[in-house]
Amino acid sequence: MGNKSLGKDYLSIKDFAEFVGMNVSALRHYDKMGIFLPAKRGVEFENQYRYYSPMQITMVKMIRVLTEIGVPLKTIKELTKNRTPEILLKLLSKNMDILMDELHFLTDVYSVICTFHELLIEGISVTETDIYVSEKPEKHIILGDINDFGGEPSFLEAFTQFCMTHRKPKLNMSYPIGGYFNDMVAFQNEPSRPTRFFSLDPKGQEKKEAGQYLIGHTRGYYGQTNDLPEKMVAFAKKNGLMFNGPVYNLYLFDEVSTIDPDQYLLQVSASVIETQRTSSRRPRRHLYREE
Repeated sequence: MGNKSLGKDYLSIKDFAEFVGMNVSALRHYDKMGIFLPAKRGVEFENQYRYYSPMQITMVKMIRVLTEIGVPLKTIKELTKNRTPEILLKLLSKNMDILMDELHFLTDVYSVICTFHELLIEGISVTETDIYVSEKPEKHIILGDINDFGGEPSFLEAFTQFCMTHRKPKLNMSYPIGGYFNDMVAFQNEPSRPTRFFSLDPKGQEKKEAGQYLIGHTRGYYGQTNDLPEKMVAFAKKNGLMFNGPVYNLYLFDEVSTIDPDQYLLQVSASVIETQRTSSRRPRRHLYREE
């Protein structure tokens, strides 16, 4: 058989490797291990080269997939030597379960990263002295039990209780946790004692309802709200707004992103509705700004 007829049906190891997106060394290793053999060897063509058929592409692609998901070469070798639909089905089923677990894990990690990314983007873009009204979308959260501050328990004790209480879904401590207050009165009276704690875990069964919120920011360590509650109340009164629901406080910057505790950035969002117009224009974003 001459070399001229070779190109019609077979590819050199170099061409085959390029065609399937692999290294020549990998194909040689598979050959040496007895995992994936050339369709023809050069001795048949008066040389010492390996030659592969285009019909082998599917097989080598499957071998590559199996190695990339961690299937041992020994297992792959057994499959290639004694392959049947039943053996392949068993191997694939087992690895589908493993990959599904990994996929769920990666999805959870991606969700956590996206949550922090969103908070950081918002924190970097805000003007801290502004108080403004903003439409916020619905968010699923995990809402804790009502905190019992009777007997003067510390903030840390209440927080620890929230973290340790069994709930469904299980609390993922990787998500940011904030303070929930029944209303602005509760927040204004005791800003360091939230009615409950909440987690931004999107698997939560509770919701932070979509709607109009009055937003304000301040810097400082946990529980330090400075005069922000008073400023938000004054803003609402001046602009014909009425607090009509819960208040959420959440740190956009905390120990994860900032070394100095004095630079932690707290965001407070309070549900509001308009009661009257104080001018011909409705409240706009960035109405209050300290000079």
